[in-house]
Amino acid sequence: MNMIDQLNITDFQVFTDENSDKSVSKIYKFTSKMILSDFHAQPHGFLNGGASLALAEITAGMASNAIGSGQYFALGQSINANHLNPKKCEGFVNVHGLLLKNGKRNHVWEIKITDENETIISQITVVNALVPQKKL
Repeated sequence: MNMIDQLNITDFQVFTDENSDKSVSKIYKFTSKMILSDFHAQPHGFLNGGASLALAEITAGMASNAIGSGQYFALGQSINANHLNPKKCEGFVNVHGLLLKNGKRNHVWEIKITDENETIISQITVVNALVPQKKL
């Protein structure tokens, strides 16, 4: 069993929006969901910040890999989080990602984790290093 399964990460989708700014051809976004249980809780019954960080890094990596279509493999390089609101460990959280930088060697993702009512729980930035498949 991998971390995706253990964390109950589901419904992952990457999609693009056409950009009105012609300097960038596509805007990449992703969504996913994490179904919560006691496994995700800190001692007071709220969502553990570490689970939120793992959710963000895993889904950002999945999105970078999907965009790369097998040309490279994304490796988490850095992560920065602000946990803005508590969430009882029940129900689920949504994750929304927006690609801020689509570089040759890295991707920078802005990620928002929200509750069932779209109240923001955490705002996270993930930087992925893009390693060519031939180097792995």
